[in-house]
Amino acid sequence: MSVGHCQEQSKEDLDFAVIDSFLTDLDDPSFRADVILSKHILIEQTDTDEGYDYLEASINEIRLNLQSKQLDQIEAIPFHKLPKKETRDIDPEGKSTSDMYFLFYKGRQMLALYLKNDKIASFTLVSKGNNLAHFVTY
Repeated sequence: MSVGHCQEQSKEDLDFAVIDSFLTDLDDPSFRADVILSKHILIEQTDTDEGYDYLEASINEIRLNLQSKQLDQIEAIPFHKLPKKETRDIDPEGKSTSDMYFLFYKGRQMLALYLKNDKIASFTLVSKGNNLAHFVTY
């Protein structure tokens, strides 16, 4: 194993820890959505009440989706390990694909995440036209 591979694996391990902590807190109903936002989400551009309300509602929607799932059965797969057919419609827009993860539950994609600075910079993947999607950062 090369040194570069070790560093990449360490980064992935760190990213997996960030994702696991996010999911664990989402699964705990005692954590309010605003606490989850401040602890786990990198917010650099959202500065209006409406923007925060949207993010809180999105967190609650993800939380609702998680309720019927067992956390230990959720698999985070890095962008580069997905089959090409799963990623060809995603435009990274200059963002590092090594920071993009896709969460699957029993073989079905449930959430896409973009990480930055050990936080989640996006959990929103939206269409940008021309059959392409991109991550929206906050």
